Amino acid sequence: MPDSEPTPSRQSQRALDWLNFFVADAQTGFGPFLAVYLAAAGWHQGEIGLVLTAAAVAGMASQVPGGLLVDAAQSKTRIMGVALVLIAASAVLLFLSHSFWLVMLAQVTYGATAGLVGPARNAIGLGLVGHVALSRRLGRNNRFNACGNAGTAGVMGVLGQYVGKQWSFMLSAVLCVPALLALSRIRPEEIDNDRARGARARGPRPGNDGFTPARYGDLVRNRPLMVFSLVLVLFQMANASAIPLTAARLGQQDLARSSLILAGLVLVPQVLAAFLATPVAGLADSLGRKPLLLVAFAALTVRIVLFSVVPDPLWLLPLQLLSGVEAAVLGLLTPLVVADVTAGSGRYNLAQGAVGIATGLGAAVSTVAVGYAAQWFGYTAGLCMLATAAAVGFAVVLLMVRETRHMPVAMTEPATG
Repeated sequence: MPDSEPTPSRQSQRALDWLNFFVADAQTGFGPFLAVYLAAAGWHQGEIGLVLTAAAVAGMASQVPGGLLVDAAQSKTRIMGVALVLIAASAVLLFLSHSFWLVMLAQVTYGATAGLVGPARNAIGLGLVGHVALSRRLGRNNRFNACGNAGTAGVMGVLGQYVGKQWSFMLSAVLCVPALLALSRIRPEEIDNDRARGARARGPRPGNDGFTPARYGDLVRNRPLMVFSLVLVLFQMANASAIPLTAARLGQQDLARSSLILAGLVLVPQVLAAFLATPVAGLADSLGRKPLLLVAFAALTVRIVLFSVVPDPLWLLPLQLLSGVEAAVLGLLTPLVVADVTAGSGRYNLAQGAVGIATGLGAAVSTVAVGYAAQWFGYTAGLCMLATAAAVGFAVVLLMVRETRHMPVAMTEPATG
């Protein structure tokens, strides 16, 4: 018998909105603000890179175990609560000390939450609204997430400039409190646990109490999932180094304006992504997933090519509008397409974790390879490498990606025998 259409309460829906907002707020303090804080505290660049890398490695290592845990957990909200407590503890450690080993502990702890926060948040949304309404729910998630990132970045910048750079971490810790309050307002009885792990498909239910999740090998043999993972790897290979490479060139060519321009490069796409989140969700349902992927890769290719030829650094700011389009599309389509191609498998969150590892590896390869290319052959050569990766990604989407909007459930249901 088909699943009944879920009808979550307004309270749970709004609480999930604000959870996304405050989680983004709390996470903003980790990354660029940490690098600035440690540099001001006298750390060498190598040490800063080491602790940032430690967080990235911990994040990748947590993806698959985190996905498995979210799939298995009966309470997705409890998993999110644990992750928020760990984020707050990491922020407090950074506020209290900038000694190497405490900062390393804080970074590894924070990085480990990456495998919990994203899957748990998406699982809560899927469990609340079901597959049919998931694109709209993800659009709301992304809108509040982008607003949280944009707003808090400004506040943390002011705190760091006029109060003390370490106070941005205390703000991160404090913001975990309203995030936990928002989480407590989500009604657990409205989260269908089977639906939240993708065990209920868009059509007939794949099983009742005796439902058997897909075997792990079934995910590897899931061609649409593997192709989509390749697409995300290519996107990250092209995108991850674009701003760092441009910022490095900017620091050499226009040091006086570099900080303000770099702030704008980060802020502009976040603001646009917040505005585009809802329209993109509607287009994903009406137009389909594949056309939006093509738009994102076209925007990425054009943006990187133009980065290499603009006559003045100020021209970089309007070009970052294209990055806002990419962020809105990929932020929505990543969990949505994974839900499409794993519907009925009961392995939705594990698949999210596997995709997270793939994208992390793509970003790591990008930063290393392009960094050396720029060092040996110049910044323009590095940007050309990124543009090539983006163009290859466009071709892969065009030739290999299938539209998943109406993918038959039978393609993704596991064998239970």
